[in-house]
Amino acid sequence: MKRYYECTFIVNPGLDDGQIESTVKMAEDTIVKNGGELVATEHIGRRRLAYPIAKKHNGYYVTVEFQAEGRIVEKVERFLKLDENVMRFLTLTLDDRELEAKRNRIAFAAQDRGRNQEEAKDDKPEAKDDTPKAKDDTPEAKDDAPEAEDTDAGKQEKSTATSEATEASNENSEEQKENGGE
Repeated sequence: MKRYYECTFIVNPGLDDGQIESTVKMAEDTIVKNGGELVATEHIGRRRLAYPIAKKHNGYYVTVEFQAEGRIVEKVERFLKLDENVMRFLTLTLDDRELEAKRNRIAFAAQDRGRNQEEAKDDKPEAKDDTPKAKDDTPEAKDDAPEAEDTDAGKQEKSTATSEATEASNENSEEQKENGGE
């Protein structure tokens, strides 16, 4: 019975990009030659390791998802163990719940990216109209300007009141400490 597997491995980051790519290609070939079917390959890239492995602090992470029978996993892991460019590896069996959750996560991410792209298109600044406009002398326009000034002054008053209240509470706590916590 074929199952879904996910194999994540860390390649030596000191290698050239071509050597890293050939290591990944050989791992994929090992899966395919033994009857597995590649689902996805994700090059996560260079990352800092949580702890040093073979005196290296960075690694190139790769995740390969494939569908295969259980006996193939042993062969893939044997290849990864013998390859001196692979620093660590981990193969997981994905059950149906995990696959469904992963697919939902991917679909949600795709929708989110689409939404962000649409918003970016909508947020583009419109062409500015540089033509001078006639001054509006209506009473409503005159009332709006002082309100804007009042709100700035109100903000300053609120911040001053907040600062005074903080200082007063600090003084009260100091007095309580001096009086023995009464």
